[in-house]
Amino acid sequence: MLRGQLVLLRPVKRNDSKFYLKWCNDPEVIQYDISYLPLTEMEQEKWWNKESTPDGKTAHFMVDAVDSFIPKPIGFGGLHDINPKNCNASIGIVIGEIEYWSRGYGTEAVGLIIKYGFEQLNLHRIFSEVYSFNQRSLGLCLKIGFREEGRQREAVYKNGAYHDEVLFGLLKDEWRKLKPTERDSPLI
Repeated sequence: MLRGQLVLLRPVKRNDSKFYLKWCNDPEVIQYDISYLPLTEMEQEKWWNKESTPDGKTAHFMVDAVDSFIPKPIGFGGLHDINPKNCNASIGIVIGEIEYWSRGYGTEAVGLIIKYGFEQLNLHRIFSEVYSFNQRSLGLCLKIGFREEGRQREAVYKNGAYHDEVLFGLLKDEWRKLKPTERDSPLI
């Protein structure tokens, strides 16, 4: 488990699938994700069984808010497409509980996942793809120290229009050069 001041990142449990199903069918949440079709319980179960089986290519976490007496699941995230040869991985996170948006929970969760990737998995590079209309994620990437590496023009069709997909990367040495108070702060 990875713990910050606002969130606890823990392994995913079987009964967490109900949260995934809820969040993956919320149009306001899913507009920022690659998914675009409604998710049925059967599809969810199939996906869940595949994703919850350790394969060495993913590190999944449930994001729990810990600012109340009982931790509350508010999202999920992790490292995907972990490549041990090239020591890189893609990072992704979804805060499914909208009332927790823009309050530091996602930023802290991403910071903890990055720290885990660099310090525990010995990754050299972590990258992310963000839709150009997702201002919160664009700001989060820049705030944490990611650098824009490129842009796929009009690569994504969402909300009735085509949007760019912005590519970000963060190298371990760049992350290390951040001031310790920035790098290790719960709200980097």
